[in-house]
Amino acid sequence: MPYELFIALRYLKAKRKQVMISVITVIAMTAVAAGVASLIIVLAMMTGFREEFQTKILAGTFHLNLLRKDGGAIEGYKSIENRLLRMPHIRTAAATLYQRCLIQGKQDTDGALIKGVDLESPREAIELFQFTVEGDLNGLGQPEQDPETGSLINQIILGQDLANAVGLQIGDIATIISAQGHLTPLGMAPRYRDFKVAGIFKSGLPEYDSTWAYISLDAAQQLTGSADAAQIVQMKVDDIYAVKEIGREVLSAMGDQYVVRDWQELNAPIYTALSYEKLLTGIALLIVIGIAALNIITVLIMIVLEKQRDIAVLKSMGATGRGVMLVFMLQGLMIGIVGTIAGAISGTLLCKLANSQRLIKLPAGAYALDYVPFHSQAADVGLVVAVAVLISLLSTVYPARSAARVRPAEALRYE
Repeated sequence: MPYELFIALRYLKAKRKQVMISVITVIAMTAVAAGVASLIIVLAMMTGFREEFQTKILAGTFHLNLLRKDGGAIEGYKSIENRLLRMPHIRTAAATLYQRCLIQGKQDTDGALIKGVDLESPREAIELFQFTVEGDLNGLGQPEQDPETGSLINQIILGQDLANAVGLQIGDIATIISAQGHLTPLGMAPRYRDFKVAGIFKSGLPEYDSTWAYISLDAAQQLTGSADAAQIVQMKVDDIYAVKEIGREVLSAMGDQYVVRDWQELNAPIYTALSYEKLLTGIALLIVIGIAALNIITVLIMIVLEKQRDIAVLKSMGATGRGVMLVFMLQGLMIGIVGTIAGAISGTLLCKLANSQRLIKLPAGAYALDYVPFHSQAADVGLVVAVAVLISLLSTVYPARSAARVRPAEALRYE
């Protein structure tokens, strides 16, 4: 063992008259451990929110959306779907129509966004299969006969919050008032359509559950007056993080009259906010670790003052200033390493416990999640450990240089 490391380890074992130094050393280790654990927990929380939001959003959002650059209808969408499905990386492709309208129920009328579902598409391309909690999705494609008028009536599936807001249940009749009117002898009049409620869905995202409703694509075309046309062809890909490159491939194959919108672009505000919050919180907690490292400086300065005689004897025996400096740098570094390891272990274990037991609950309906998720990542933990050790090492420089500048004659003058 190098003598510098041997002496540094001996100095960490306080003698009876150096109890105060030992107490301050433990406090310094604890402060570093607390700062490291706090940073790991907060980063895990921010990562958990990001990943949980991403999971919920991608469950109801397609990875790529193809639409016309001029905003017009896409005709012959079946052939476009077949072309897209032949491309590499494209798993599913399904055309759809969106229509903003009013939904009138038994209790109230509320705004909604109607989405037309192509029931001929694969099950994987229809997100309703994951979300429907009441009723039957297959009823969308099976119009029923109205017993009063004898006419066929299409079916609709509503978000749970939307259904509660307007007072509709399965089997009730919802009146859809479309913004796209039709010409009458008295001028333009809004389109009215009655739909039977076939089911209720719940995605877990309030903005979907309170405003979205689903009907068949055929019914949506009748509602908007767009026969055999769609607005968007939605796709799912095999790599959600490569949507930019896949989108460029789709555009090169489809032509300049189309544009693509990917899930990252459509949800950019949420991810930008979470990323900035994670960065700013990390910086704030790094400052906390820096303040904790000041305790290491205090400990080393006290030890240097206490060990003036030892330093003088070492130099008299031939120890160099570099060797003396290394003794105290190693001592401070070991304090930082022990505190960092303790903080990393405790922070990671607390994250696993809090996530598995869902210790922190959130108010129902106030957030998209009902608990605070903690997803600790090895990269985040490794970065925190590396930065904490670096800060601990930097905090040893000044006390160690002060020890290296001790002159043996002056230190031993009164001994």
